[in-house]
Amino acid sequence: MAMSTAQAGTITSPFRSVISPSNNPYRMRKQAPLVAILVVMASLTGCFGLGSEDGTAGGESEKDPLRINHIQMKGTHNSYHVEPLISPTREYMYTHQNLDVQASNQGVRQFEIDVWWDVREGLRVYHNQYDSGTTCPTFENCLSTLLSWSNENPLHHPIFIWIEPKDWPEQATEATITLELSGLLDDIENEITQFWPLNKTITPDNVRGDSESLREKIATEGWPLLEDSRGKAIFVLLARGESRNMYVQTYPGLVGARMFTLSEETSNEAAIFSLSDPIESGEEISRLVSEGFIVRSRADSGGEEADNNDMTRLEAALSAGAHSISTDYPAQVDGLEYWVEIPGGSPSRCNPISSPDWCSSQDVEDQTS
Repeated sequence: MAMSTAQAGTITSPFRSVISPSNNPYRMRKQAPLVAILVVMASLTGCFGLGSEDGTAGGESEKDPLRINHIQMKGTHNSYHVEPLISPTREYMYTHQNLDVQASNQGVRQFEIDVWWDVREGLRVYHNQYDSGTTCPTFENCLSTLLSWSNENPLHHPIFIWIEPKDWPEQATEATITLELSGLLDDIENEITQFWPLNKTITPDNVRGDSESLREKIATEGWPLLEDSRGKAIFVLLARGESRNMYVQTYPGLVGARMFTLSEETSNEAAIFSLSDPIESGEEISRLVSEGFIVRSRADSGGEEADNNDMTRLEAALSAGAHSISTDYPAQVDGLEYWVEIPGGSPSRCNPISSPDWCSSQDVEDQTS
């Protein structure tokens, strides 16, 4: 297309202000030192890291690497749960999709499984005798479903599988007696060993390494690198008191154990905590997160938040830096406006308290890739 002289005169070059205004020799001589300085400075940026976002030489190469505790993820409470036909309480009125659907379609990366011992059928999964609907009737079913999904999605960041041991007599008798009689803790440990490969498990031994204790390792060196942990699972025993103590007595310091425990902060086993109410415990959650521990919290309980579309508890958990935020409503359901998402997650995001500044959700896990 023909171009007028006036139009041609208005064309500019990105270098014009330096080398070509009117081709004035005097002006060019004055600008020559400036050009030389700019050239030298440009060459120095490669030597001293000037101009990189984090101010370090080589930019990416010297960033603090992402670790397991730099994540914030969505979890589900009673992840196997199916609403009973006739519910005795509002608390039971929710239904979860299959575990693999939660992982694939709803971005869930933390799961909670209640395990009962049955003399005839081994380890069963359900809530209680009044609320027995389940998407995976046995512990093996649950593990197999999640393992198949994990194998199909090997780049996922570590998933957390929380296991709560239960037993009928426990509601009327001391837990120690009933758990010893049933051998429930041993059976849980054995089935994890049998149905989840060791090379896809992050165990207390993996985290501790050569340090004297989990607590010392986390305080001095931190959790394993995220890139070394993809495609794996962390198992947590959701029990306190005598039930937890029995497990620790079997595995002192959690040496040789497959599960982490909810242990006291000053103990050698201290690594993972559960603080369900982020409104009441927000400051404690943030402190534990800033000290390197991993914390689980809950966005809702009993249907109250869902019925009132109340995001207060969710927002408190998010801002406090809880690593996993558990919910009964990981996706939208008919009749409710309430459900939980991790803002900006893909599906998880960088932890607002513990992750380095350069972290992005895609660095944690990119579900679209």
